[in-house]
Amino acid sequence: MGYRRAGFDVVGVDLEPQRNYPFAFIQHDALTLDRRFLRSFDAIHASPPCQGYTPMRHAPGAKGAPLLIEQTRAILKAVGVPWIIENVEEARWAMVDPITLCGSMFGLGAQGCQLRRHRLFESNITIRPPSPCQHDARPVIGVYGGHARRRAASAGGRGTRDVWEGGHRAAMSEAMGMTWATCAEMSEAIPPAFTEHLGRQLLAHIQSSRQDQAA
Repeated sequence: MGYRRAGFDVVGVDLEPQRNYPFAFIQHDALTLDRRFLRSFDAIHASPPCQGYTPMRHAPGAKGAPLLIEQTRAILKAVGVPWIIENVEEARWAMVDPITLCGSMFGLGAQGCQLRRHRLFESNITIRPPSPCQHDARPVIGVYGGHARRRAASAGGRGTRDVWEGGHRAAMSEAMGMTWATCAEMSEAIPPAFTEHLGRQLLAHIQSSRQDQAA
C-alpha cells in the first residue's frame, strides 16, 4: 500500500497465496522469476524471509530457515533496476549500509502506545530516513505472533498479551495503518508509512534519471 500511495502501480510476488493482498499478485518463488520479466518493472522491493536471521532460527519449526539476502542482492544487481531490500535488525551483518526506519519517525501507534518496529532497508540508490527515531516515554505496542502486546518503553523485551479496546486486530490495524490485513499478516508486515517514504525517494530517483537521459 505504501508504494501505491507514493505513486507506483504495484505487483506483489510471494510463494504463498495472499488472499487479502490489495493489488495484482503472482504466486511464485521470487528468486526464480525470469530476469527479463523483472526488468519490465521500474523498481523492485524484496523482503527475504527473516526467520533465519532472528533468535527464531533456534525454534523447532524454524531450524534450517534460509539466509537469502545475499542471493536476493545478486539477482537484483543483475536485473539492474532501482531496488530495495528489507529485513529485521538482526540481519544487519548481512546487509550493506542499511538505513533504519522506526514507527516513531512517522507518528505511528495505537491506544496511547508508540509503535517502533525497527526495520532495515538497503538499496542501490541513496535512501534516507525522515528523521532520527523519536522514542518517548509512552508504552510500546508490539505487533507479532498474531497479537498486539504492550510493554514499558524502557523494557526493550517482549511483553505479554494485553486487553485492547476493540480487540487485538483493532489495535494492530491502528498502529500499523493496515485496515485490510489479518493479525497474522500484520505480524509479518512492514508499515505502509515506511514503504511510502521509500517509494517517494525511489520515484524521485527514477524521474530524475529519465530527465537526465532525455537531456
